[in-house]
Amino acid sequence: MQLDIVDFYPSITSDLLTKALDFAKSITAIDNDTHTIIMHARKSLLFDKDNIWTKKSNPSFDVTMGSYDGAEICEIVGLYLLNELRTKCNDLEIGLYRDDGLGIMRNQSGPQTKRTKKKITEIFKSHGLKITIECNLQQVDFIDVTFNLQSGKFWPYRKPNNTPLYIHRESNHPPNIIKQLPIMIENRVSSISCDENEFEKAKGDYSNALKNSGFNHNLKYSKQNKATETRKRSIIWFNPPYNAKVETHIGNRFLALVDSHFPRHHRYHKIFNRNTIKLSYSCSPSMSSIISKHNRKLLSN
Repeated sequence: MQLDIVDFYPSITSDLLTKALDFAKSITAIDNDTHTIIMHARKSLLFDKDNIWTKKSNPSFDVTMGSYDGAEICEIVGLYLLNELRTKCNDLEIGLYRDDGLGIMRNQSGPQTKRTKKKITEIFKSHGLKITIECNLQQVDFIDVTFNLQSGKFWPYRKPNNTPLYIHRESNHPPNIIKQLPIMIENRVSSISCDENEFEKAKGDYSNALKNSGFNHNLKYSKQNKATETRKRSIIWFNPPYNAKVETHIGNRFLALVDSHFPRHHRYHKIFNRNTIKLSYSCSPSMSSIISKHNRKLLSN
């Protein structure tokens, strides 16, 4: 069974989010200040020259798309909806990724499937959400993977005319990003391929995209091991913008300052040291985006 929540972000209401937060409070600690901040952040403002854009239904409540905050709101609402489905549809195993859902119903007849489908639709409708739902599927395309129940196999999926495009090898990006890009692609394609045969079928488009970006890397299948849980350290990140024209070793200078001002005998050394402070360069805007932004500013008058 595959479902899609229609217009998920703008369809989330204040009442639905409040119910989701109350559900979350029953599992983990959420204080009143956090609750207030989450609800206050729903007040979004959009300006176009001298005009102010507002939502027609509820101008003071909006879940914006394209931001970390909006994605987290969708996740917490999704968890609340999954809990509703679990309590009311015992014969359904389902997961959600934002607005996409994938589930399995075992050993159900046609009438039973129809009743379950109707029940799911009513659950979402009770929260003001519309869904499209398909049942009795043997193969589905979910996010970037195709799953086949009959063969038990899975392999990479891309929408039609969706050709991969990567940054160029000679672009103005941190060297570590350039170095790791082919390896990250290799690991990702391997992880969504059930075996080496499916990997070899899918790797052609990714290899061509890498070659077009100036990389000379032969993608090879690597069996993915299950990630082991490790203790997470509290890290303070310093993210200076990277530019290849800058000759000063910003990272070395910064870490040398940390060593100099917080030596071992310093009372704050446990907080500020090379294990708790890490450096990762952020990418600067390309010249194309800088020029286009400048042109838009001039032409808008």
